[in-house]
Amino acid sequence: MDSLLLYEISGLVFSMPVYLSESVAQRIVDRTMAIIGHNVNVMDRRGVIIGTGDNKRLHTVHEGAVQVLTSGQSCDIYEDTDNSMSGARIGINRPVRFRGEIAGVIGISGNPAEVSQFADLVVMTADLMIENAAVMSENHWSMRQRENIISEMIHGEAERDSLFSIRTRQFGINPNLPRVAILVSIKNSQNDSLSVDEVEHIQYLLRKGHPDDLVALICPSESIILHPVSLKEQWHPDQLEGYLEALQSRLRGLRRIEFKIAVGRYIKGLPGIPLSYQSAQEAFQLGTQLAPEKSVYRYADFQLDSLMLDLLHSWKGKELQNHIQPLLDTDIKGTLRKTLRVFIDAQAHPGLTAEKLHIHRNTLAYRLEQIQILTRRNPKDFSDLLLLHFALRMHELKEYQRL
Repeated sequence: MDSLLLYEISGLVFSMPVYLSESVAQRIVDRTMAIIGHNVNVMDRRGVIIGTGDNKRLHTVHEGAVQVLTSGQSCDIYEDTDNSMSGARIGINRPVRFRGEIAGVIGISGNPAEVSQFADLVVMTADLMIENAAVMSENHWSMRQRENIISEMIHGEAERDSLFSIRTRQFGINPNLPRVAILVSIKNSQNDSLSVDEVEHIQYLLRKGHPDDLVALICPSESIILHPVSLKEQWHPDQLEGYLEALQSRLRGLRRIEFKIAVGRYIKGLPGIPLSYQSAQEAFQLGTQLAPEKSVYRYADFQLDSLMLDLLHSWKGKELQNHIQPLLDTDIKGTLRKTLRVFIDAQAHPGLTAEKLHIHRNTLAYRLEQIQILTRRNPKDFSDLLLLHFALRMHELKEYQRL
């Protein structure tokens, strides 16, 4: 660790490390050596060489650098045979400062009289590259902190975190905005793993145009969006149609990418966020099973199926399924079952049902009578039809689970 950035928030101090890593050090070496034609060494705050044009010296202590770190001043070595500084050779050594602190030391091998002319250039290059690396480190740190906040929100941990309100203020997050959870699953159409660049670009597209959206990566193929909603009128998922269309349009522009979007329920307040997230997960699981051809799933469209799944293996669910079992046992070809499903989907409209099944209405009347005989429930009676609908749907869900 080469420096430590400290952030004070309401009297509390948070630290964020900034690294002069070996990779950054070696990039400094490679870039500057290509310009000046002399060996360059980069030493960390311990005086250890972490970047060099001479691999034999890598990870050794440079006494000249140690002297620079101790004094804060430049150190030029004129005698290659000077044994008072182990690990040092003829050349110049300059401190590299990062935000007021010495972050490391730059050494240029050669006669100081000849190589001093390159000192400012090399130090300036190092300053810029360390600053750039630090900015990237800060951005990644900031992103990780935001994702930690979002994780606490969707897992119901925010209210137990005494620093939650302080952290949200620091990152400009308003946790009290009404939000709905939207789950986005993205995968490569060729089943290859997404690259880091692809994942970062996808995250950018998910945020684009919506600065108040809270976006976090759950895993490389799944992200969560906590999207603000308007409560000017009673909330309904239809309010998100424009937003979802725009989101799909952005994602369709990606090559070799397949995506699914699941929209949860809106539930009031911060305690409602975990429930919204859970309902989005439920919508995704049900949607991919029951309607794999679609790309957007709304929990509101699967609410009844969700309830049915909860009952499926309970004694109440089994009792409900018993109403349809005699029909299933007798209807080997599935004709009556199909008739009942179409009749239900057609809102119990005989003419529309007959049209969809391409049968005469008398044939439909006969089939409905057979259904009544087998189930002892009249499909033309609303209460009985509702019971048959629940029973048939539970059987269909059980079949989907077997797939």
